[in-house]
Amino acid sequence: MPCFSQKGSLNKQYKILYTIGQGGFGYVQLALHRRTGVAVAIKVVENVKKHLRLVLSEIAALETMRHPHIIRLFQVLTTTKYCYIITEYVPGGNLYQLVKEEGRLQEGHAQVIFGQLVSAIRCCHDHDIVHRDLKPPNILLDAHGNVKLGDFGLATMCGAGTVLYGCCGTKTYNAPEMVLREGYDGKKADVWSLGVLLYFITTGHHPFRGSTLEETEKKITIGMYNIPAHISGQLENLIHQILTVALERRPSIEDLQHHPWVKNPEENISSDPYPDPKIVDKLFDHGFAANEIFDSLQKRKYDEIMGTYLLLQEQEHQGLDSTSSFTTADPGPAPPPSPVPPLTSGRYLKRRASEPTFGLLHTRPSQQHLPDVLTLSGQKINRSVSMPLWCSQKKSPTSSHAPLTKAASAPCVYHSRVEEEMPLPPGPDSNMEKSCLPQTIECFRGLCRRIRVCLSRLCYFPWASNPQTGRVFNTKVAPLKESGGRRSKE
Repeated sequence: MPCFSQKGSLNKQYKILYTIGQGGFGYVQLALHRRTGVAVAIKVVENVKKHLRLVLSEIAALETMRHPHIIRLFQVLTTTKYCYIITEYVPGGNLYQLVKEEGRLQEGHAQVIFGQLVSAIRCCHDHDIVHRDLKPPNILLDAHGNVKLGDFGLATMCGAGTVLYGCCGTKTYNAPEMVLREGYDGKKADVWSLGVLLYFITTGHHPFRGSTLEETEKKITIGMYNIPAHISGQLENLIHQILTVALERRPSIEDLQHHPWVKNPEENISSDPYPDPKIVDKLFDHGFAANEIFDSLQKRKYDEIMGTYLLLQEQEHQGLDSTSSFTTADPGPAPPPSPVPPLTSGRYLKRRASEPTFGLLHTRPSQQHLPDVLTLSGQKINRSVSMPLWCSQKKSPTSSHAPLTKAASAPCVYHSRVEEEMPLPPGPDSNMEKSCLPQTIECFRGLCRRIRVCLSRLCYFPWASNPQTGRVFNTKVAPLKESGGRRSKE
């Protein structure tokens, strides 16, 4: 479960545009993330006891699963009155609107939609999560017409052999065992709801229709429905299998994926590193401190920091230019920049002398699946202010680069002497310092010569010899004709 964040204000992080719709226990708003400019959907739920279980169920389900056809959770923010669940914005409406506006779907189109939905439910069931409210209004469509399964307020855990009780969801999509108020298998109940949904999108109406609720429930319990003539043989066979009243003969979600009518999607489930050093580097640009970043990502708090991280990650997946969004989006009142130790190449951020180096950056926690992001090649650390300058830089003259190495048990403490003795990694940075070394040494020696000559003349040191000629200076002080330590001729 994520840790709810009570810091900051919703309006400081998001620019609310307008209300999209209203659900059973809240309403949804369209908003823009001020830091990245990404559009998000914000479900607003009043903080009352009767809504608490629904809110916790939805958050627990969304933060557990990562699937291309399941709505993605970005952030959870709470105040004294409301809970805000920030998820990805899906602009294509829902499946109910699509069928009502365009009529029943052609089988080719229905195959794509249903295959993506079966894949999403398979992911839920693999995590022992049952949705229990599968219906067309909860099946969202993105800009390309792909499925995004949402509204997990009635979701619950249902492992093998678990028997659930209590009727929930929409009556016309409930399985017969739920209508009869019997104990039921949540996964098999989801499969039944999928069958009703499949019938609806391919015919344009519900399979079980009665003049009263009692008549509708009776048809559900006995499985009485008609198949229109335009339905193909394979689709009819699939509907008959799913809408099987006998629980033991009803197929599982895995069985549906192997049916010849079901078109399984080619999914590209990303396996990005967590945390991604490049995205963490961008979080530094927004002023977040290193210890706060890694505490949020390690504990999966779904607070402002993790929300920004996930939105930046979403930008990369969609191929958006995150750099341009930094400059064009309304940043709002951003938090002040905090001194942080460097994480990725190209960043040279200083750390306060009193602030210890964050140990998480150096060793991997034993109970977390966080990669050691600092062992990548090309990582840089800052040289201490007291260290001598060996290679001049145009923009950062006090910087020097050395690679970080991973120690099994040593604390993450760096000393200027250790940094000085660490070898340079092979690569362009090493070649740069090697090429500028002779010129730098010569400049350093010239500076030493000028200092020695000036000191010898000011203090009347007759024994101070010229490092170039070896001659002894007299005790007369003469003005310098030019820099470089040479005396003007008398």
